[in-house]
Amino acid sequence: TWNQQENCHGYNVLWGIAPNKLYNSWMVYENNFLELKSLSVDQIYYFSVEAFNGNGISERANIIKIE
Repeated sequence: TWNQQENCHGYNVLWGIAPNKLYNSWMVYENNFLELKSLSVDQIYYFSVEAFNGNGISERANIIKIE
């Protein structure tokens, strides 16, 4: 989950196996959560989120590490 932002239409959730390799993404509308079921249990992942609306895309949130 992440903090909901005002005036946004949705979010881009980005993730990858290194902070500089967030090559995967998923667009989420109307919610501030995403459940990913296809991740490997023994892999460390890094995530970030950016909000978007008709005016563009926000800056990415700080990258978090999930072990």
